[in-house]
Amino acid sequence: MLIGGIGISSISTAETIDIVPPAPAQIGILQPATVAAEIDSAIVTNLVQEELVDPRLGGGVTAFVIDPNSGKVLVDINGQQAMIPASTLKIFTGIAAMNVLGAQTRFETLVKREGNQLTIIGGGDPTLVSQTPENWRGKPPGSEQPPSLDQLADLAVVAIGPTPEAFVVNFDDSLFESPKAHSTWPDQYLRTGEVAPAQGLIMDFGINDSEAVMKDPAKSAAQYFADALTARGIPATLGERKVAGDTASVLTSIKSATVTDIVERMITTSNNTMAEFLAHHIGGANGQYTYESGAKATTEALTAAQIDLTGVTILDGSGLSRSNQASAKSLVSALSYASKTDGPAWTNLSGLPVAGISGTLVDRYDVGEPGRGTVRAKTGTLSKVVALSGTLVNASGDVLIFTFIANEVPSGTKQGEAALDEVVKALVQCGCRTP
Repeated sequence: MLIGGIGISSISTAETIDIVPPAPAQIGILQPATVAAEIDSAIVTNLVQEELVDPRLGGGVTAFVIDPNSGKVLVDINGQQAMIPASTLKIFTGIAAMNVLGAQTRFETLVKREGNQLTIIGGGDPTLVSQTPENWRGKPPGSEQPPSLDQLADLAVVAIGPTPEAFVVNFDDSLFESPKAHSTWPDQYLRTGEVAPAQGLIMDFGINDSEAVMKDPAKSAAQYFADALTARGIPATLGERKVAGDTASVLTSIKSATVTDIVERMITTSNNTMAEFLAHHIGGANGQYTYESGAKATTEALTAAQIDLTGVTILDGSGLSRSNQASAKSLVSALSYASKTDGPAWTNLSGLPVAGISGTLVDRYDVGEPGRGTVRAKTGTLSKVVALSGTLVNASGDVLIFTFIANEVPSGTKQGEAALDEVVKALVQCGCRTP
């Protein structure tokens, strides 16, 4: 989704808070609370209900909050109701990717050779970039540098060795089957670069150096590779889209970061292309690299993990489709599963944006506001839709798991996001324990 700021907000009670409650020593594999007594669900529910009447959220907001240490439900406001989840659906995709594909799996881009014919074969790597230098097209800074076509060209030159030959570079993007875009998406999503077409070969998320959308990312990647070979002393021209011949042999290859790294980065930045490519791979594990197969396999993986799928209908991997549905309860169930497992699904928690610090929450929760640095949550934004699903630390040091979804935001989504932030800040400031 596009990242939004706080927008116009009502006066925050943050001004009366001197110290933001510290995070516990471990967030995630959740530790028992050390303060006596238990959280009073009536107090928490009343607090949330008061905040959800904010007119910036419109009507019909759903909420679900639990204490994961005890399993106690603290808030259930139409928590099983099916809602448009927007990008919070990426939590489902991330968990399924880790469980189905495996934490250490990498996607490989191959180059095959048959005489003077080279074929660059896409392995469905959404992180492949064009250039190696420090200005590589990837976010966030500090993450593992993604594989580049420059690196692939360097490897190819070494593998070919000194030669007077000129080469033709063909390209094979056939790993992902048609369609290239989901049938429920508006055409503008591909036109504006909100998401790249599902092609087995792509570079720079389908966006060129001028920030314009590539009409055919696979062809652009092959052209860049041919130019990179030429620049390195091996003349090469662009060929055609076709599969390599049966007698072609592997010349060289380059691999992506691990699925662990890709999922974590996808959750942090809410990158739609990463999410859709992961979903295609999830479907591919069952035989078909398609939107339909990916959605089916994701649902099956979540069911196998015993995640509560009440109100859930999954159609894509990114949450761009307004026909996706999820309940607040289902998203809390998914995060609770991730927090309790010793397996790879944990990455979906470690990748959650940190309030005021990283990802899609970097411009929300100002310095000194409750929750800055301790609230970690996946955002969701579509027209008239805002959602927030994650963890927070309250005034008693408890870690709570929450989801709030609003589907009738009357004005700008930035104002809706700001209103949801106020709900979270109120919970952060509340110990909410029985006297």
